[in-house]
Amino acid sequence: MSIDRRRAEFADPALEARFLQHVLPERNAQLKASMLFSAAFFVAFGVTDIATLGPTFTAWVLVGLRVAVALGALCACAALALYPDSVPLSVRATCCVLVVGLAVFLVVCWHQPAAMTWNLMSLALILMAVYIVFPNRFVYAVAIGCGASLAFAAMLLVEGALTPEDLVSLLLLLGLGNGLGYIAARRLQLAQREQFRSTMLLQELADRDPLTGCLNRRVLQDGLLDKELARARRYGSALSVILCDIDHFKRINDTHGHAAGDRVLCAFAALLRTMTRETVDSVIRYGGEEFLVVLPQTELAGAQALAERIREAFARATCPLPGGARVCATASFGVACAPARHQHPPAGFEALLGGADDELYAVKRGGRNGVRGRIVAAAPAPQRSSA
Repeated sequence: MSIDRRRAEFADPALEARFLQHVLPERNAQLKASMLFSAAFFVAFGVTDIATLGPTFTAWVLVGLRVAVALGALCACAALALYPDSVPLSVRATCCVLVVGLAVFLVVCWHQPAAMTWNLMSLALILMAVYIVFPNRFVYAVAIGCGASLAFAAMLLVEGALTPEDLVSLLLLLGLGNGLGYIAARRLQLAQREQFRSTMLLQELADRDPLTGCLNRRVLQDGLLDKELARARRYGSALSVILCDIDHFKRINDTHGHAAGDRVLCAFAALLRTMTRETVDSVIRYGGEEFLVVLPQTELAGAQALAERIREAFARATCPLPGGARVCATASFGVACAPARHQHPPAGFEALLGGADDELYAVKRGGRNGVRGRIVAAAPAPQRSSA
C-alpha cells in the first residue's frame, strides 16, 4: 500500500482506483457544491464587466461567456447525478469546468487591462479553488493551475502596461499562489490516502485470522457470501463453495501438542491460498480445523477437481515439528455449486453452505480423506391447478 508522494497517489493503480471509488460519493457532493457556488459568483461578477466597460457589446459578450460557463457547470452537476458511480466522469467534469472557466476568465482579463491588478487577486482565489476546493487528481490540478498562471503571466508581458517593478511583483504573487496551492493540495491528497490506508489495514486485521492469515467468519457476517451469490445471479455465472475439514485433528493435538496442531493448520491454510486464485477466490477459516473456500465463476466439476488436487497435495505433504519429527494428515471436502443460469437457483447462501456441509459429513461417514459434491437448487414452485 505504498504511496507515490510525487503524484500524491497510491503506487498500485488498483488500490488507487479502489480509493477513488470509496471517496467518490463525498467528492461528488463537494464537487457539485463547489460548481454551483462558483458558477453563481462567476455570473455575479459580470456586473464588474459592465461597470468597467460600460453597457457595450463586448461587455455583454463577456457576461454571456460567464453564463455559458455557469450552464456548463450545471450540466456537469446533472451528469454527476445521473452517473454517481463513475470516477472518470467526476474527474473529467472537474477538469472541463475548470479549464473552460479559466479560459473565459483570461478572456475577461484581456479586455480589462486597467483592472489587471484586481484580476490577479481574483486569479489567486481561483487558484486556491483549483488546488483545494475542487476535488481532482493532484497532477491535473497542478497542470491546470500552472497552465492558467503561465497564460496570465504571458498576458501581463504582452499587455506591457505595467512598470517593471509591478510586473515582477505580480509574477511573484502568481508563483506564491501556485506554490501555496501545490503544498496545500499535496498535503490534503496525501492525508486522505494515509487515512484510507490506515482504515484498510485496520479492516484487514479485523477480517483476518491471526494464526492462519485467512479471512475469518466476520466476513460472513458482513455479507460476503450473499454478495457473491447476488453477483452470480446478476451475471448468470456459477458459484461453488468447498467446505474443508482436517481429519482427526484432535488426535494431532493430543499426540503432538497444540503447537503442532497450529503448524498443521497453518500448512493447510497456506496450501489453500496457494492453490486458489488470489484476487478472485476467498479462503475463510470457518471454525477450528474447518475452512471454507468460495469460488466465483466455478462450476461443480471445476470445484471438485480443485478439491481433489488440494486433498492429494495435503495427503502427500508432511509438516515438520521442532526436534525433527514430522506430522502427516489428511482432509475431507464437501463441495456445493449453484450452476450458471439455473432455472431454480438457491434462495440464499445458507442453502449452498448447507449442501457443502452435508457432503462433507457424508465423506466423513464414508471414511474421510475424500471429496463429494452436489448441485444445490431451490425446489421449483408448485404449479397452481386451474379451476
